[in-house]
Amino acid sequence: MGRWSRMRRLGIVTVIATIALGVGVADAGGGGVKATNFSFKPRTITVHKGERVKWHWVQGKHTVTFKKGSFDKIISKRHRTVARRFHKRGTFRYYCRFHRSLGMKGKIVVK
Repeated sequence: MGRWSRMRRLGIVTVIATIALGVGVADAGGGGVKATNFSFKPRTITVHKGERVKWHWVQGKHTVTFKKGSFDKIISKRHRTVARRFHKRGTFRYYCRFHRSLGMKGKIVVK
């Protein structure tokens, strides 16, 4: 096996692993979202009815706020994780009260 053949295989394996890991965060049983400065990552995730979504603090001080006050929690260095279980199907939009004007918004799709 030549050097270029091994490098090509390594490249293909790396691409496949990267794709698999990226999709796994959004579609895994229950979901995980990282709250970083001015963004939620991933911005949109899909979960099944009855599953829980966790927001994990990375940096900054943020809120996870859903419309109409149904959920409004601070996530910070002191409060590193917040979670919410989704019992109804639908699309649920949320935002950070501190950084909403900077586009810090997200969406949960419940199937």
